[in-house]
Amino acid sequence: MSKIAGILKEFYASHQQKVFQATAPGRLDVMGGISNYSGSLLIQKPLMEETAAYISYREDLEINIKTIIQGETKTFTAQYDELIGEFKVPNYDYVRKQILNKEGGEWAIYIVGCLLILNDTRKLKPEGIDILLTTDVPISRGLGSSASLEVAVLKAIANCLNLTMSEYEIPMIAQMAENLVAGKASGLMDQLVAQHSQKNKLIPIICQPHEVFHPIDIPDQVYFVGINSGASQEVNQEVIADVRTATFMGYTIIALNSGATLRDLEVAKETQNFSKLPYGGYLANISPSEFEKKHLPALPDYISGQEFMEKYKTIIDPISFIDRDKDYLIKNTSKHPVYENFRIKLFAQILRNYTTEFQNYSNRLQLMGELMYQSHQSYTDCGLGNPKTDEIVQMVREKGDKKGLHGARVTGNGNGGTVCILCSGLSGPESVQELFRNYKDGNNPEAQFYA
Repeated sequence: MSKIAGILKEFYASHQQKVFQATAPGRLDVMGGISNYSGSLLIQKPLMEETAAYISYREDLEINIKTIIQGETKTFTAQYDELIGEFKVPNYDYVRKQILNKEGGEWAIYIVGCLLILNDTRKLKPEGIDILLTTDVPISRGLGSSASLEVAVLKAIANCLNLTMSEYEIPMIAQMAENLVAGKASGLMDQLVAQHSQKNKLIPIICQPHEVFHPIDIPDQVYFVGINSGASQEVNQEVIADVRTATFMGYTIIALNSGATLRDLEVAKETQNFSKLPYGGYLANISPSEFEKKHLPALPDYISGQEFMEKYKTIIDPISFIDRDKDYLIKNTSKHPVYENFRIKLFAQILRNYTTEFQNYSNRLQLMGELMYQSHQSYTDCGLGNPKTDEIVQMVREKGDKKGLHGARVTGNGNGGTVCILCSGLSGPESVQELFRNYKDGNNPEAQFYA
């Protein structure tokens, strides 16, 4: 704390303005991940690791950001006017280019994006601002690091300006910053957890478009821990975006086969009101049995962007882009949210009734673990597997229930990042620590452990 206090004193030395502070955690994706944009139930665990934001407004129009990430300091400086240009209405494609052309722009874009979206949605007068961020949430490891930055900054600004904001306004502004300014095809899950965190609880969320349910207690001697594989998700953003695009292409085929018209889809895309579409516009609302009977036979394994546009014309996701020269994996990406939602509902039901149903504790942990293994395999079937995360999941399988390890799955967007592990009893945490040491010593020095 004394180090942070020293940095604060130096950073704000010339300030006459009051400094406001807020925090937001990262999250461990226990179940859900990429099915969030298909309307699935999600179960998330807030992490102890968090971001702290300290902000103070300036008297000029300079945006000045210093971030301390795992001991490394980065800075970003820009004049508000140079980011906006001559556009009267913010042109976020232009803004993105201006930010990314500056030193530190690749990470500052999430923060600056929040400032611009907040000003735009609240009709606030642009002002200069100094922002100091410290975080111990690892970057690009599937732990919601960008969302923790965004939500911490927006909460500090809301405190500073005494803004009254609804429980979902900050997460939605943060998501808009990622989608529109940063150009990332992310859902709302990470921002909701960062805003609604409760320590030592699991947070159930459903994104249709957004609802946070009553937290679930984690049963005694049951643990969800994470091992960062060391494989960055950042290098695979194109694959992650393609999976999202393919999922919405699959929905279009199902919706048209279920009676919707192209006009219905185009109106829904424009208004983002899906209420009149089949299944409310979300694949997760289809039961597995109905999906198997009515829709699976009509879905192609793959389709080219060119063929899709000729036959089906559109998708309802406003931030996905269909490349006519690419082939998209349709069947497996459409199948994933249907089955994932069913798995998560069962997973949550077991957790909620943990102390009142089943006498054999090991059976219920085995069932929850199997649901996690199925989720992991489904990621692989969607093209989001990674040798590093597969290795960790296989190590969990080999130790198994007798060592207190019951299941594991890749988290977040997949394609690297962190694996969530379910363990229990006295032996489970010891086995995870042993597994982590063995994995790290096996040529994976960047691996990290999260309790």
